[in-house]
Amino acid sequence: MQKHNLHSRQPGFILCLLTLGISISGYALDPSCPIGHEICPEHLVPTQYTTGYDEMINHQVVATTYAAPKVVPPVVVAKAVPETDTDKDGVVDSKDECPDTPLGYKVNPVGCPISVTLHVNFPHNSSVIPASNESDIIDLVKILHDNPPAKVVIIGHTDDVGSDKYNQTLSEKRSKAMGDKLIANGISADRITTTGMGEKQPIATNKTAQGRAQNRRIQVNLK
Repeated sequence: MQKHNLHSRQPGFILCLLTLGISISGYALDPSCPIGHEICPEHLVPTQYTTGYDEMINHQVVATTYAAPKVVPPVVVAKAVPETDTDKDGVVDSKDECPDTPLGYKVNPVGCPISVTLHVNFPHNSSVIPASNESDIIDLVKILHDNPPAKVVIIGHTDDVGSDKYNQTLSEKRSKAMGDKLIANGISADRITTTGMGEKQPIATNKTAQGRAQNRRIQVNLK
């Protein structure tokens, strides 16, 4: 029977160990080792990888490394502050050329009055302006003084009690009475036009005392 010589197979055995050692540990055997296998770890030397492989590894690490997302602070939007309308005429102060318009006066786009209905509580069959309306007259005079180019058209109205002809004359007397008040307060007569519409333009029903009182009025248009 043929005896197996372990030493005769040593080169192949060592080659297997060498291959196994490289694939598992990544190390190469030092040929100076007297025994020639991994029983002498002090003789093992690390395998030197090429520069190209190191660069590949580094590139892979960089490619798989992600920076933390930047935290973007929320944008704070300041709330718009509404502009002031001091005289409450619908035109803000920055665009209002007549900032002291009395409450209730209609105004043009720049805030100056264009017309106003003075609810003068004329007694029936009268063109005398009651003392209770003096404050309305003062406000109107102030507007005309503050707007020298403005001219005023005063229109008198009546209820439907009486004839059309009579009410027409009465409405003209009422508008003239207001014009005289303005002239007495320093408004030039050439800035004032007076006219009457009689009972033709009611703003309320003439079937009730309250409605007729509303129709006995004066309308003032500025232009």
